[in-house]
Amino acid sequence: MARLPETLRRWLAPFARPLAHRWRSWRYRSDLGDARPAGEASYVFTQWSGAEGWAVELRVPATRVSAEEAVAWCAGQTLAELRAVGLDDGGEEVWRVDAEGGTDDDSPALFFGAPPLLPEVYPAWAESALLVLAAEEVDAVVLAERLAPALGVEPRSPSELTEPMHRSRTLFAASSWHHDAAADRIRPLRPRVLVKAIDTGGTRPLEPGGEPAFHHRFRRGDYVASYDFGPKAELVLRDAAMLRRRSLSGTKPRVLVLAPFLARGGAEHTLFETLAVLRDRFEFAFVTLAPHRPELGDRRPDFETLSPRVYSLGDLVHPAAMTGILSSLLDSLGAKILYNANGTTLFYELIPRLKQERPDLRIVDHLYDHRVGYIDSYGPGTLDWLDFCVAENRRIAHTLTTEKGWPADRVPVIWPCGRRPGTFPVGTDAEATRRRLRGELGLPEDAVVLLTAARMHAQKRPTDLVRLAERVQDLERVHFLVVGGGPLEDEVDAAIEGTAARIRRLAFRDDIPDLLVACDAGCLVSDYEGLPVFLIESLQAGRPFLGTDVGDMGWLLRHTGAGWVVDEPGDLDALEAAVRSLADDDERARRAALTHAVAAELDVATCAERYGAALDGQPVTAMLSARGA
Repeated sequence: MARLPETLRRWLAPFARPLAHRWRSWRYRSDLGDARPAGEASYVFTQWSGAEGWAVELRVPATRVSAEEAVAWCAGQTLAELRAVGLDDGGEEVWRVDAEGGTDDDSPALFFGAPPLLPEVYPAWAESALLVLAAEEVDAVVLAERLAPALGVEPRSPSELTEPMHRSRTLFAASSWHHDAAADRIRPLRPRVLVKAIDTGGTRPLEPGGEPAFHHRFRRGDYVASYDFGPKAELVLRDAAMLRRRSLSGTKPRVLVLAPFLARGGAEHTLFETLAVLRDRFEFAFVTLAPHRPELGDRRPDFETLSPRVYSLGDLVHPAAMTGILSSLLDSLGAKILYNANGTTLFYELIPRLKQERPDLRIVDHLYDHRVGYIDSYGPGTLDWLDFCVAENRRIAHTLTTEKGWPADRVPVIWPCGRRPGTFPVGTDAEATRRRLRGELGLPEDAVVLLTAARMHAQKRPTDLVRLAERVQDLERVHFLVVGGGPLEDEVDAAIEGTAARIRRLAFRDDIPDLLVACDAGCLVSDYEGLPVFLIESLQAGRPFLGTDVGDMGWLLRHTGAGWVVDEPGDLDALEAAVRSLADDDERARRAALTHAVAAELDVATCAERYGAALDGQPVTAMLSARGA
């Protein structure tokens, strides 16, 4: 009997194989028809073979679009190689202009079709599409999210992308497509064409509760083709560094800023606030290296106010293409500084080649913890590749200097910044805000409310808050309010639903300053931290804080006396004792009076000045934490 399954398997094999093959073939054809990736993608590396001086042409009817309008549109895009061509009804060229009103007739061209009107795309889209064409051997790149609303359907084949309403948002490779102006058609030059559909990059936020019109089933872009990929799609990657680009001119130093994604977190808060101060001193461009995660929020529209050059490459290309694209961007921007504002493992794979090819490139890293994460990537060669490391707290600096051999002057401690002056309501405004929010949230006037604003992630130990709330249910005035989303939000919600404790979770919100005024204390029970921005915001709002002794959180609270510190994350007994102390009105008021002792260290302008020195390679003024260590 034990041999029966094996016997049956052998007997069924001759029938199963063709059935499985038919099933796979049907599934691949179905996936292609629905613009889904067909098969498992493997990548083959080759070099970009394009000629020097590529240009991108936008071809439009001269009867509908004037040369002046085309110049303005080109100037609104970040692509320096962009030019527009006006065609008459017979397909003859009437005018040709670039962003400055001139023209360059010698450059070979990629092209948009002949749209009836100028395309509505975000500022970096044309340049991003060019980089995708340079890095992946595809024949066209289409802005998928903008197509679907216009059509009411998702694109299903390359032929659909050549219709007039699509072409304004599609960049065609001149080697693969021909624009027949007289017939107003885009025609493929070969029977086998491959098109990549990319997202908008998220620069136009969804309406509340909205869903993306074009779902990214393949997180770095969908492919549609005029042929069956077969069981395993082999997609060719090229080295985009071989793409010859025009370099921008200017006097301010240019900084290429890297991040995994631009979410709504403490790292992005400090990055945005400090660079907003420094933009008169530097020019910035932003590259994200990982796909954005909607549950973490999206701050790309905010960063576009600092620079139109926001490249969501993590959403667009395979990681293996990233080094070549970054090299191309560094050259075209003329960037002399590369700042890794928030780590990814990919960054540490990229920097050896980038530093070898560009020894004068100044590379600045940023670390957020001394025990876990990207500090593990600091090996023997890191000192040769990185010029500077911003340490979020003194424990990181100590680890790098004592264990990794870094000179102390290359590892300054720079705390994150708080909020700008005037952000927190005061006086009668604070009283009104407190009453309003407590009424909206159903919190009693005399309640003692502990506020946590954090990602629902294992690092923040959010389920500890539920257990803590259960332990202090006898303190009838004590309520817990948790704000934030993330991978553990369902688990946290289930835990809250299963308890009678006074605890509630809200999704991410932008009104944290108002919420702090409406509450009585801040709280983080994290497993690890650098120095959390939420702690800084709480102290700025005059609210005492309960935190674990991780990063510089415990040091700052002890140094100022502005809160309660629990030595070990997960120590619920110690957390409970702290909450019982916090519930005492006199004790809470005493600690609240001490919150302003560190206000100058948390100022945005002070923090920005330190970051500016780090980017420039100048000495950084010591933080309070370093002076008091």
